[in-house]
Amino acid sequence: MSWEEKLEQAQKEINYYKSRLQKLSTSYMSLEYRTADLSKDVLQMSEGLKVIAELQDVDAKSDEDQLFESLAESINVRLKMDVAAILLPVEEGKLDFDLRYLKGFGQYDTETVRQKIIQVPKDVFESKKGVIVNKEDELNEFQSYLQRELEIENLIFSPIIHNKEIMGYFFAGRRSQLLQKGKGILPYHLNILDAIGGVVSTVQNQLERQQVLEGLVNKRTKELQEEKETSENLLLNILPWETTQELKKNGSVKAKDFNMVSVLFTDFKDFTRFSAGLSSKELVELIDFYYREMDKITGKHGIEKIKTIGDSYMCASGLPVEREDHAIAAVRAAFEIRDFIQRTKEERIKQNKPYFEVRIGINSGPVVAGIVGIKKFAYDIWGDTVNVASRMESNGEPGKINISDSTYELVKDYFEFEYRGEIPVKNKGEIGMYFVEPTLG
Repeated sequence: MSWEEKLEQAQKEINYYKSRLQKLSTSYMSLEYRTADLSKDVLQMSEGLKVIAELQDVDAKSDEDQLFESLAESINVRLKMDVAAILLPVEEGKLDFDLRYLKGFGQYDTETVRQKIIQVPKDVFESKKGVIVNKEDELNEFQSYLQRELEIENLIFSPIIHNKEIMGYFFAGRRSQLLQKGKGILPYHLNILDAIGGVVSTVQNQLERQQVLEGLVNKRTKELQEEKETSENLLLNILPWETTQELKKNGSVKAKDFNMVSVLFTDFKDFTRFSAGLSSKELVELIDFYYREMDKITGKHGIEKIKTIGDSYMCASGLPVEREDHAIAAVRAAFEIRDFIQRTKEERIKQNKPYFEVRIGINSGPVVAGIVGIKKFAYDIWGDTVNVASRMESNGEPGKINISDSTYELVKDYFEFEYRGEIPVKNKGEIGMYFVEPTLG
């Protein structure tokens, strides 16, 4: 082989190896680029997993606002987006969504975009699929609409599906810039948001269950409170408030001495004769009518109702809370009871209906008060003062208020009186009596 031929052969081999080297270099560079892209993808997916991990730490005490506010911030930061938001329906059953929890970069017109309403086409809504938009893509009408309304060229619009229904959308966007593969938004971004949406649905289930449980607890608490109030009111209808507190605290009530109270008795005149012409039901209804009004009057004057026995009504002023004006309060209540009975008499005469007339007696002195027994508690009072008050009533006259001399001494400066003489009382000797009337003028 000549020198020229050898030189030509060598040049061919050099050209061959240069070509191979060039191809190898190109392949190596391509591999480097692909490796870099893969690293970026892995990093982004890792950040997406961090968002999911943060969501899983949300407890049932969180509310929806707190959840979405934190989530929009995480998507914006973790996925290195320039803007992120969560869209929720303006009205249930409609396809209009407003942007809430919007997080954007400095130059992004956050305030303007926040005011916008995004209208989702029915076919897009029913597909339950996400939408990816990049600047260089060939866009359909809805993609162009999103790009224009959301004021960013590269974006993702992904549904949040809860109980197989769309409860809202994720929106995230990037400014135009050269990123891996020359695009701002990639398919795996959609996968990440889909995964985040799944966790949101799980958290939403927890929040909803918590709300249901809280509702049940609140309802039961309210029912228990109402039951307690009912029990309290029933107890207060039987016993004075102070006595109920002692009973609840100690399980029993000690009898208490009161040095000076005023005991008031009423009794209907000729009750047996009037009641003979009434049925049992009519009689009970009529007595109930009178006693209801008497309860109002004694309550108004701060007088404790003790009991009723048939047509006899008994109450006491100055217990269970002691008061200096007990006798005055008892007399004023007696005036109101008498006037009520008189008005009722006049009205029922006009209606040709039966009516009652009342005798009222008052005595002042010491008593012992308390409850006895363990069943069907009843607050009661005992002592000679009670017996004398009953004698004042039985020795009175219809339409009159008969008081003892002990009561007279306590009220003599406040009312008008008519002395009636004395009556003998067992163990007490002779006791004076007075009819009492309001002061004229």
